Amino acid sequence: MHDGESLDHILLKEQLEYYRLQRHDFLNHVQVIRGYLQLGKADKALEYMREMIDDFEAEQTAGQIPQETVGALILGFILALRKEQFPVEIYLDEQMKTTQFWKEFWREEYGQALYGYTRECIRNLYDKYRETEVEHPDVFLYIDGDKGLFCHLKVMRKEQTVWENRLALWKTE
Repeated sequence: MHDGESLDHILLKEQLEYYRLQRHDFLNHVQVIRGYLQLGKADKALEYMREMIDDFEAEQTAGQIPQETVGALILGFILALRKEQFPVEIYLDEQMKTTQFWKEFWREEYGQALYGYTRECIRNLYDKYRETEVEHPDVFLYIDGDKGLFCHLKVMRKEQTVWENRLALWKTE
């Protein structure tokens, strides 16, 4: 953590920074689309828009998590990696989209563990791939809620796993 700050305060600051970056990116996207339309290239504008929408799929998935801390952590994870040009896909177990799951499962201390996990994964990816000339590998995050909260990060290049990391937070009765 940062100098005794609460996790909520850290997440709020991060979300505000990500919002600024997204706003900037969004305005750039609008300018590109406008340029294509001004040049009479509606097909190029539509193609660009389709690609842009595909890029937001992981964010849409994170937005389906009703637990605010988890949603903010996963969204921050996605945006931090996107900022460095890492393609990210998220696979979210259906029950993770329900308020009931989080009401029964969530404990405040899990937020610290999940924050540490996402930061460790980001640092590892930055350390291994940030300054390299080769194309970044694909990042897949699987989030399951069968017996608790299980995160499995898989980093793939072509069909080969190049690094993976897991976090398990188990339900306690």
